[in-house]
Formats: sequence, C-alpha cells, structure tokens
Amino acid sequence: MTVQDSMKPRARAAAVAVLAMLAVGAPVFAGGSPAELYTLNCWGCHKPHAEGIPGTVPRLAHSMGDFLHVPGGRAYLVQVPGVATAAMNDAEIAKVLNWLLVTFNKDELPEDFKPYTADEVARYRTHQLIRVVETRDALVRELKAKGIEVPDDRISGEPAAATPAEP
Repeated sequence: MTVQDSMKPRARAAAVAVLAMLAVGAPVFAGGSPAELYTLNCWGCHKPHAEGIPGTVPRLAHSMGDFLHVPGGRAYLVQVPGVATAAMNDAEIAKVLNWLLVTFNKDELPEDFKPYTADEVARYRTHQLIRVVETRDALVRELKAKGIEVPDDRISGEPAAATPAEP
C-alpha cells in the first residue's frame, strides 16, 4: 500500500463530513471573533474603521451609539436590511453589534448601555424595515430634539417618516 492509497480513506472521510455539515445546514466556516465576523460580513460596505461611504453607506463609527438614546433606536440597529438579512446567526449579530458599539461608539453610548443578546436580536430581526431612510431620519430628528447630533450620511432626496417596530 502506498502513501497515496492510505490517504484515500482520510480524504473520503473528510469529504463525507463536509457534505454532512452542508446537508444539515451547519456552517463550514464559522467566524470567530466579532472583528472577524465584521470583516467577513460588513467591512465591504462600511469599511475597515466603520466609516461608511458618504452619501451611500452610513457610517457606523461615532453614530450607532447615538441611536440607543431614543425609543426605537435599539430595534433600528438590528432591523436595517444589512443586519436583519446578514448571513450570521443571532448570537453572531449580537457579538458584532456589541463589538461595534464598544469599539467605535464608546463615547456615544448611554450610561445604562446593555449589550445586545441573541434573544433580543432574534425578536428584532423578524421586523425588517422597508423604509430605512425615512425611519433613520425620524430617529435622527428625535435625537436632535434631545440635543444629540448624528452625522448626516443618509442617501439624500428621500422624505422622512415611520419608526421601527418594537416586537
């Protein structure tokens, strides 16, 4: 028996294991740290330091934490399409949101900040936003009324209305 022949059963077993994981819906690669999950799922649009793309993709740095100061803001951060439909499970989304908040939004967090939980993310994810820009604008108006200025990086030209649904 050659070395190649002895490797065949191992290769076959590895292939069967991967196929079994795919058949039951288990991820072949599960991101580890929140930074890795952000890189794999968010970085492409929101950029390495969560700065976004002005006029196209909202910044996450120094703005996300502000939304936690108004009713509906916490739900909004989960219900935006990029989060609600992300290819991450609820626990991973909670991990990434909490990491973004404490890494890039520490100064904007309310004093009574409570980290997101997987259960909370699951509840909010079932109510995806349709009128994202309008909802954001309504929340920003509420923040301004409280004296909190949020960077204006929304896509221009869209009217404001609606607030996110609380489950």
